[in-house]
Amino acid sequence: MVRIDAVTEDFLTDKGKGQGGESGNYRQDAGRELDRFVGFLSSHEDSPTTFDELESGHLREYARHLTRQGWTAGTVRTYYAYISAFCGWAVREGHLAENVAQRRNATEPIPDDGGHKSGDQQAWSAEDRQQLTSFVDEQASTAIDDVSADREAAIKACRDRALVYLLSYSGVRGAEILRDRSDERRQGLRWEDVHLEDRYATVFAKKQRLDDRGLPEPVLHPLQMYQKVLDAPSESWPVFPSFHRPTLSQQVTDTLDHRGYTDTEIEEMRADRSLIEVCVEYDIEPPSITTDAGRHVLKRLCEEAGIELDDGEEYLMPHGARRGAGEVLVRTSGHAAAAMPHGARRGAGEVLVRTSGHAAAARALDNSEEVVREHYSHIEAGELADQMTSAFEEADQQ
Repeated sequence: MVRIDAVTEDFLTDKGKGQGGESGNYRQDAGRELDRFVGFLSSHEDSPTTFDELESGHLREYARHLTRQGWTAGTVRTYYAYISAFCGWAVREGHLAENVAQRRNATEPIPDDGGHKSGDQQAWSAEDRQQLTSFVDEQASTAIDDVSADREAAIKACRDRALVYLLSYSGVRGAEILRDRSDERRQGLRWEDVHLEDRYATVFAKKQRLDDRGLPEPVLHPLQMYQKVLDAPSESWPVFPSFHRPTLSQQVTDTLDHRGYTDTEIEEMRADRSLIEVCVEYDIEPPSITTDAGRHVLKRLCEEAGIELDDGEEYLMPHGARRGAGEVLVRTSGHAAAAMPHGARRGAGEVLVRTSGHAAAARALDNSEEVVREHYSHIEAGELADQMTSAFEEADQQ
């Protein structure tokens, strides 16, 4: 019997590029997903470890697990495709009798793209964005007024506001600014990566490289106020630290113990301060919140703000903020471009004019222009409908 985890490296080598199949984006991305899959199987109640034990029901549960992570339908399909490819490879190697990942009962939980419409996925509306940002503004303002009495609450409120504003207006991916448990390279945005004066932040992008993201004007003040309230002792600190008490408690105890403090001294240090305050005072770097925790933060804020959605979703999710930002860029860039004088079109404005708002949105969102056109085709279709309406009205008047 062949163990599943014993041959993942063989699969990655076969799929890799370069000498020994040790490089290539596919190998890197597939390796990450296989690690996630093997970890999922190990946590299963019957813990299948060999291909003889692997059944389509396990793949069905894994597909359902992927759909619950808050990712877009396209991302879920992409991640599942890596596992399906691995199972197909196992069939060709003689480890599996059939590709159980492609059986109908296994793929049923995977979102179907056959009837997908570009406007079906969640996108934060202007009303949703304004309601949520107004709520976190009020929460942060109240907490800052009481900072001397409860600094922990002020730091947390300002952190939450900065997160909401960054997601709302910058178009960043959640995994670009928060810690991703499935990718050790993604440890969350650091203060050294944030350049407020020049209005950009450096993130580890989806393309597996560092890239700069613009920080629009609305994002600057929340970040500046949060930076002041937090007063992190080092620029290496995460911008969005975790407030998970067991995690911080262990971090504080382990770090101070390593520095030679006694249990009594550590207890005294923690006596009159919150854990995050101890971390700040003694420069004990906390971990960044995870992508999962970021979604929980948004869910909590939406519940507290009384935001009710009519798209079938429980709360405003990070990818919805990104799509909402993309819709704004596609619409407004295209309108601005169309209104520019002919000379401007051929000069400084040519970047925006080239394909209406799609090129501008593609650059801001770190996507290809083709992907942007596909995801936001409903906007273009609506604008074309307006043009057709005007054309017929003009024709009828003649």
